[in-house]
Amino acid sequence: MNNILKMMKRIYFLIVLFAAQLNIFCQDSKYQGGPFFAISLQPSSQDIITFCIMEFNTKGEVVKRIFLKREDWIRQIIGIQQSIANPDGKNFLKEAGFENPDVIQDLWKLRYSEWPYHGGKEKGWASKPRIPSEEQMEMLKKFGIKKISDYVYGDNLINLLQVMEDPAWISEYQNK
Repeated sequence: MNNILKMMKRIYFLIVLFAAQLNIFCQDSKYQGGPFFAISLQPSSQDIITFCIMEFNTKGEVVKRIFLKREDWIRQIIGIQQSIANPDGKNFLKEAGFENPDVIQDLWKLRYSEWPYHGGKEKGWASKPRIPSEEQMEMLKKFGIKKISDYVYGDNLINLLQVMEDPAWISEYQNK
């Protein structure tokens, strides 16, 4: 009986330890606080894509969104304009391996099959006119986009921008 009790205590300890490690390394825990640069594939009143800074509480819930014009968002993420999400003025894009922020200009292509406003002739990457296909949405889930209105921030944002420079990923996305 004593051995069973000791074994149960060990198992309990391992379960608690495992659960604590899961909480420490889960994405929600990682992104509590902030603020973080974020985008949504939803259009805003200012742009074809929504650009903002998001802050979270200790439960991982969004407590504030500061919506920005594309130019201001870019200036802030590269550190040439003062930002609460970049108080040290770092060039986050350069640190992530981007030489220039041109990839941000292509974000609309994830959602649209062609430029959605009159006069544009450039083609997007989406399979449907104004929304990605179900298969394309599956590819976007990796970055936290489960619904077209979801926001991408933190490492997921950088990872999304990085794959958008990969011709093989773009080809796979276009062919879904």
